[in-house]
Amino acid sequence: MDYIKIFKFLKSLPNKINSFYKKNSNKKIIIANKSLNEKDFNPVTNFDKKFERYFRSLILKKFPKDGISGEEFKEKISRNKFKWVIDPIDGTKIFVAGGPTWSNLIGLTYRKKSVAGLANFPELNKFYVNNQKKSFLFKKKIFKKLKTSKTYNLKKAKIIGSFHGSSRFKIEKKINKKLGFKLNLTKLDALSFCLLAEGKIDAILESNLKSYDIVPLIPIVKNAGGLITNWKNKPAEEGGNILASANKKIHKRLIKLLKNI
Repeated sequence: MDYIKIFKFLKSLPNKINSFYKKNSNKKIIIANKSLNEKDFNPVTNFDKKFERYFRSLILKKFPKDGISGEEFKEKISRNKFKWVIDPIDGTKIFVAGGPTWSNLIGLTYRKKSVAGLANFPELNKFYVNNQKKSFLFKKKIFKKLKTSKTYNLKKAKIIGSFHGSSRFKIEKKINKKLGFKLNLTKLDALSFCLLAEGKIDAILESNLKSYDIVPLIPIVKNAGGLITNWKNKPAEEGGNILASANKKIHKRLIKLLKNI
């Protein structure tokens, strides 16, 4: 695996993505609801599709044999066990509302294991990326190596939650009861995991995530010293109910609390 080539490619993308976005930012946002349930709102916009088409074209030029799986279009089958996973706009609701915390997520898996990721925030003018051993924040032309926190006490930890689906209120109630205090239900999408990699958040609990929501973030968190699994302490690449923690001790304690939820 050529980690140097992969890292250089991911590091080169934000400038291209942001330029592409600026060229198209004056165009009207067209919104559709992807949800089959009329009570739910799962938006997709013309920008989601524009971004994904663009990302796919960049990947195909550089890695023509690799597979590509994105949120909006049909999967391209891999010919070499590598697969790129794309969430063109993570936080589409925030994007539609004009908020700045939405992002572009691009990750790479090898034999179904996440090995590299990029989280780009065009409006915040920063991005997060990892190489083989480390994770970085790039902001204001400065690369900063990331390190997760060493908070081990759950009562002192900064823990946030974001739950989705029809059972989200039941899940929230059960978790709050087991923790002994109320979770901060802040909705920051991918930014939450990036802040955990920076050491600003100690743990994140989310439910019903898709593969493209989490694959690009796994190596960024892991290479900063954190852990990401599902609530049964199994690999997180397939999505589902996800726990991300700053260190092994706090992760182990939260896994025990999440048992049977």
